[in-house]
Amino acid sequence: MSAAAIDELVGWALIDERIREELLGPRRAEVLARYDLTEEERQWLLRVRAKDLTGFAAAAARWLEHRAARDETPFPDYLFA
Repeated sequence: MSAAAIDELVGWALIDERIREELLGPRRAEVLARYDLTEEERQWLLRVRAKDLTGFAAAAARWLEHRAARDETPFPDYLFA
């Protein structure tokens, strides 16, 4: 899981206009290749349709929340320690 990589990506896009334009344009795959993302994350982020960084970041945050909820186990390991 690389939520930190997604956070870093959005952070750089926030402060670097070139990265932001590439992320929201046809060079998105090239931008994503620079970050330590899983193949699932990369594929999902390639499908995000957003007109601006706010929309992209919101979609990424919703997906990360959904994935975290999906990946939760009913009995965390610490209950068995």
